[in-house]
Amino acid sequence: MNKKSTLVTFASAAVLLGLFNINNSLTVKADTVEQPAVGQRNTQAANPNDQNNKPDQNQAQTNQNNDVATDQAQGQTTQNNTATNTTNNTNNQNNTGVADTTNTDQNAQNQVAGDTTQSISDNVSNGFSNTSYNQNNDAAVYKLDPQTIRVLQTADVNPKDLTEVQLKEVRKLNFNDLDKDTSTRWTYDQYAGVAKKMIDQDAQYRVPYFNAKKIKNMPATVTRDAQTGKVAELEIWDSWPVQDAKTGRVVNYKGYQLMIAMMGIPQQNDAHIYLLYNKYNDNNLNHWKCAGPIFGFNAKPTDQEWSGSATVNKDGSIQLFYADVDTRENTNHQKIATVNLKLKVNKKKNTISIAKRSHRHVLFEGDGYHYQTYKQWKSTNKGADNVAMRDAHVISVGGQRYLIFEASTGSNNYQGENQVYNWKNYGGTPKEALQNFLKVTANDDMRSRATWANATIGIIRLTKNENNPKVAEVLPPLVNSLMVSDEIERPNIIPMNGKYYLFTTTRLNRGTGDDLWQQADAKVGDNVAMLGWVSDHLTYGYKPLNGDAAVLVASVPFNWRTSTYSYYAVPIKGNKKEVLVTSYMTNRGFASGPNKRSTMAPAFLVRIDGDTTKVENIATAQGDWVYDKKSKRKSMIAKNIRGAHLKGEPIDHSLLKKA
Repeated sequence: MNKKSTLVTFASAAVLLGLFNINNSLTVKADTVEQPAVGQRNTQAANPNDQNNKPDQNQAQTNQNNDVATDQAQGQTTQNNTATNTTNNTNNQNNTGVADTTNTDQNAQNQVAGDTTQSISDNVSNGFSNTSYNQNNDAAVYKLDPQTIRVLQTADVNPKDLTEVQLKEVRKLNFNDLDKDTSTRWTYDQYAGVAKKMIDQDAQYRVPYFNAKKIKNMPATVTRDAQTGKVAELEIWDSWPVQDAKTGRVVNYKGYQLMIAMMGIPQQNDAHIYLLYNKYNDNNLNHWKCAGPIFGFNAKPTDQEWSGSATVNKDGSIQLFYADVDTRENTNHQKIATVNLKLKVNKKKNTISIAKRSHRHVLFEGDGYHYQTYKQWKSTNKGADNVAMRDAHVISVGGQRYLIFEASTGSNNYQGENQVYNWKNYGGTPKEALQNFLKVTANDDMRSRATWANATIGIIRLTKNENNPKVAEVLPPLVNSLMVSDEIERPNIIPMNGKYYLFTTTRLNRGTGDDLWQQADAKVGDNVAMLGWVSDHLTYGYKPLNGDAAVLVASVPFNWRTSTYSYYAVPIKGNKKEVLVTSYMTNRGFASGPNKRSTMAPAFLVRIDGDTTKVENIATAQGDWVYDKKSKRKSMIAKNIRGAHLKGEPIDHSLLKKA
């Protein structure tokens, strides 16, 4: 945080008079959803010139345009420190491939956030006890409309205790904004709830501690690189299995389980998708084999492929959905694309190869109305705005295929300063909402973040031509995070017990609450999370799981070997109470040290009971997609955080200091 921002923060804190206390318990309100309508849109960006910033979104992507890669890099501390200046400390970030949360600037920022919070908290006991003011008189004296006066009364705030700057902001509040579509809001109060669970390390949500000494690089990733054509030691990040589009279960494809994954040479601008395979129900990491890059060799760094999904068509071919990414303009121009694959299986040699590729084409780039287009984004981007059109997940309901994907809201419900004043974006009790509003508007960086934040989970319906689909209908978003977050990614829907469970991943430092993610970084060393919602309907009506959408929260620093991200849940055959959560482990670019490449993490179980979830301390071997009786590996779980740590890994920002 620069000197100017620091002074603004302290000056604002001095006059807030108790409007914010980070330690207050949060009351979460579930969104009410109207009946469905129709529509859609696009967004995201990165700097491909910075090799560490590529689709590995786990690395410190200094320019927020780098936010993009599906590797949704973790630990992007410096970038998120200043949405208005995404180039701070770039030398340090590029040297490490991930944000250095131990640097001086970060420590200073965490101190600022802490001091500001303390200053405001000290004033809480002194302010807003006198609510006996005359409503009509105050409306005239302070130039406040009756509705604003009523909100202040409910929040136990006397307008005479507000500064003129605060009154000016309060006068702009919009309490009557109509819902533009059927999407569910992920509110600031809910975002804060996730942050609190992370900071508190609530065991119900904390990612398990994995045994660091048991983790190894994936042998199958030593293979020919898509760009060079030469055998190299690749890293692997976002991955997904070939699934049954109706049930979500991993397909048994002629005796094999198939996986598609993003892979590339560490610390290079190298991000392409590969096909891997293993015998079905074989949970040995060493037995996975690589069939090579999906689109062959001679790939270019300017033309990349990012995360998606895959299913089997009626004719036995594989329908793959992925993000086609053009980085020629030093941005990440993302488009949802598809290709039909015919595979050749040689059981005698135990090999699978791609026999034919056909009907490769772009499906969707946004419609401008529900989903932002690249052109819309480019016309207003000033370096702090994230663009996204990726991570398409296929699901079949009632004989129709749909794609769920990450995007940004379009003109129907667009980003902008007006979203900062939209009361519905804050959530919580009136007092909490007012506290958060005044906190956001008093901080230049947080206001900037709030202005640009418009991540959304979109949905489109496809035509019935499985092998060569087109868009049949663009539908309104399922969830939006306007004013709250500019990145909620890798959406995945699991049909279970007559309901639809929507899961996504995020990093809190892509959100508005600087003080919250900075506290998480300072205490835990990371700020990644998995979010979840549930609905009785595929296309609308989603309510946050656990009150605020928290399903998983980070448990170890981003630069440890056992750090995880890009969570992806799959159903378990015959099990209606649990899902298996997979991810990759170790952030890209040797974030945890030499020779420690990003690899497949041990999977683990999450129990689901209606609209609540709980992490179970049960893990599998690395790279296990099909959970059965042989899957459980007690040796992969560490008893405590000490077991998740390797000698030499930093502990300044971790819970290990107190263990």
